[in-house]
Amino acid sequence: MTKYFLFFFLIIPFLAQTQGTTKDTATFHTKSTVQKDTVVIIQQITDDNIAKNYQQILEKTNNQLSLWWNPYGLFVGMLGGLFAVLATIAAFIIYRQSKEYRDLIKKSLEEHQLALEKLVTEKNNQLKIYDASLDKSIMEYNEQLKTVSEDNKKQIKEFISKLEEQKEYIDTQVHTYKHSGWQHKDILENYSINQNTNFYARITLNQIGQTFVIYIKIITSDNKKYWLGFSGGVKNDIYKDKGGHEYSRTKIYNSKEVVIQENIVSFFKEGFQQLNTLPIQIGCVRLRGSNTDLGEITFSYKII
Repeated sequence: MTKYFLFFFLIIPFLAQTQGTTKDTATFHTKSTVQKDTVVIIQQITDDNIAKNYQQILEKTNNQLSLWWNPYGLFVGMLGGLFAVLATIAAFIIYRQSKEYRDLIKKSLEEHQLALEKLVTEKNNQLKIYDASLDKSIMEYNEQLKTVSEDNKKQIKEFISKLEEQKEYIDTQVHTYKHSGWQHKDILENYSINQNTNFYARITLNQIGQTFVIYIKIITSDNKKYWLGFSGGVKNDIYKDKGGHEYSRTKIYNSKEVVIQENIVSFFKEGFQQLNTLPIQIGCVRLRGSNTDLGEITFSYKII
């Protein structure tokens, strides 16, 4: 009996503890269920807000898209395209007009240059004719001095003196220099050349047979330099250097007065037939005397 009482006494606390644990477990399950429901409700509210905001964004986007394609926007776009086309046409017209204007100016300058060259050539030819006429008249009157009476000589001499003054006025373009020895002397020039440009030179030697050379430095259209030479020596000869930049003609002159008259372009073509270029400018005139006879030589020349 005592054993049964002791067993009952021990089992009662155990049962009480077991019942408390069951009650706590039920309470825990109840709280967990409430928390899960709360999370679900919050998530549903959040999803509803996101959907609502997304719907508002779509509506605004659709409204903006509808504005892009409205008639007003299309009209503005057409005006912009029309303005671009008109600007392109205006630029092309301005370019054409400026090009035509430049071509017109270029053509006008070329015509004026040709007219000026023609005028200069005509005047030079007139001067040459007049110069030759004066020389002829002076020679004729000098011949008359040998046969006329003493009374007429004075008048003829006065007339010859006036003719010589006129000739001196015409020959203002004549350059005169004295030089001796083989060491050259350069005279800088800057004279434009055309088809009618001639080189005149008169060389007064110290004695017959004295050697000399007078060069002209030619600048061509491709900006290269060549030398043309006129020489007096003991034999008739042609000299052309190996580099192809010098061409000289040597003649025997049986007089102390040597006269040279040569068309520059023709003489250049004679010496440099292989070149596809033309002389356009004289840059220098070079004088050389004899290396043996050191007597002074008078060089006079003009380019016309």
